[in-house]
Amino acid sequence: MSKPIQKAIIPVAGRATRGGAISAVLPKSLLPLPSPAGRVRPVIDFICREATSAGIDEVALIVSPGQLPLFKKFFAEARKSSQAELPGRIEYIVQQTPAGFGDAVGAAREFAANDPVALFLGDHVYLATPGSKPCGLQVAEAFSKFDAVAMIGVQPVGTQQLGLVGVAAGELVADQVYRCTAFIEKPGPEAAASSLVTADLKEGQFLGHCGIYIFGPEIFDCLTELAGRDRPPGSEVELSAAQSMLLDRHPDSYYLFQIAGRAFDVGTQAGYIQTL
Repeated sequence: MSKPIQKAIIPVAGRATRGGAISAVLPKSLLPLPSPAGRVRPVIDFICREATSAGIDEVALIVSPGQLPLFKKFFAEARKSSQAELPGRIEYIVQQTPAGFGDAVGAAREFAANDPVALFLGDHVYLATPGSKPCGLQVAEAFSKFDAVAMIGVQPVGTQQLGLVGVAAGELVADQVYRCTAFIEKPGPEAAASSLVTADLKEGQFLGHCGIYIFGPEIFDCLTELAGRDRPPGSEVELSAAQSMLLDRHPDSYYLFQIAGRAFDVGTQAGYIQTL
């Protein structure tokens, strides 16, 4: 069995180009959302609660230099509230220049310290199916039950969503758990139909990433190797490339977990409206 998950990475330093003009002023992870209890909380608060529900007590927040004061102020004020459900430790890691999602994750290697680590997208929130555990906890428990190098949270997506997410195919090995057999980042419909069909899904549905990842420490070896390669000027280090490398090296221990619930992407204006 894998070690329990006690640490999480939450990257929020991206350019946020999908969110329109408001993203130039306010990080999308600080956008307000109403809670079921009638309170208004920012997206990052929902993500932190998802992490703590999975037993995580240490979080590395990957921020840009300009964001750092905003997040420090929010968490300082949130800790004064009796309603706060925050991790015990929040470490801020500043990504000086945006060099890709993989570069942001790789910056947390020292924080991870050779332990397995959860990764939550900074613009996704979750609604578990009634009667189910929180989605982050579902994925964390699945990782702990398998000798896994990765356990990637997925949910069914249709052809219209293929260009928005990483998509995987899998072979069912346990309830909601698949051994990953293929992965393509934002595939077209033809590539998905030819390479990414999962047998027990409805026709036209595929397993799309839902924004919750759990990795063993080898993901950082893959990211470091990619960062050290010659790249065209302006190109970025992508997490998806590191995932493909990890899958190629460990095809028998790279897993997918279909969450009982739904992920909502607040990173676009349409997605934020839907989430509200």
